[in-house]
Amino acid sequence: MQHTNPYNDVKLSQFKMWLHDMADKGEGKYLEAYVDDVKVVPRTNRIESLDDHKVYLEDTTETIKVFIYNTENSNRYQQFTFVLEKKKSNEHPVQIQTQQSQGLSGIELENRINDRVTQSLAQERERWQTDLMKRDFDVCKKELSDAEEYIEDLEKQLSLFKSKKLHWGDVNLGDVASVIVEGMVKRNPHWVAKLPGGDALAGLIAKEAIDTTAEVIENEVVFKKKTPTDEGMSEEMKAQLGFLKQLESHFSQEQLDKIMLILQSFVETPNNIETVFELLEIKKENEKV
Repeated sequence: MQHTNPYNDVKLSQFKMWLHDMADKGEGKYLEAYVDDVKVVPRTNRIESLDDHKVYLEDTTETIKVFIYNTENSNRYQQFTFVLEKKKSNEHPVQIQTQQSQGLSGIELENRINDRVTQSLAQERERWQTDLMKRDFDVCKKELSDAEEYIEDLEKQLSLFKSKKLHWGDVNLGDVASVIVEGMVKRNPHWVAKLPGGDALAGLIAKEAIDTTAEVIENEVVFKKKTPTDEGMSEEMKAQLGFLKQLESHFSQEQLDKIMLILQSFVETPNNIETVFELLEIKKENEKV
């Protein structure tokens, strides 16, 4: 396909702008330039090399031919022909000199146009790169925000899981076990003595029972329990806590969960205690005494 245009600065600038646009779109071209029929610019993808043909322009030059290829080794091309306007032979010398002066002005104009085109292209590239960086920044910022929210949610779930280590649904198995263990241990301190290090705990429980004093007032017996003198946690609470720690150190989490479920079942149905007791064939300590 052949395209013919007059040879002037405007047409050449438009032609180079088209080449730059194609390159920006990822469809860069290769070009060759001929002055008349002489190749003066070998095949290249450097668009600015097109201006090298100007060195070979003469008064007798008629055409500038530019061949455009899609690839470096392609044989198919588009031909762009720029026709130079011929000078009239009967022109007055003064007119010729004026035209030459105008030609020089045309070169200056072309340089200005080239500078403006180059500047515009540079500004457009800078704007495009800025927009691209801004979009990438916004995407990264959104991903970071999502990641922070996800981490915060995981931390909340982890904290909730830790706080419900001894929970079954909405029931705090630790509280249930504390109530159950409190009564069972007080009634049977000898059970605690069987645990490793339980002798001291059993002694504290027995001592608490002894510390209950009786006062006789007008033939009435009034039992009064001594209140703990220590601020904060009482010895009773410490004993219960120590017992639970003993359980936790000797049983796995799965075993603890089952124990707590069994204890809760005993609270709801106390009659099951005797059934389990007989099932396990536990010897009654009071029979030995």
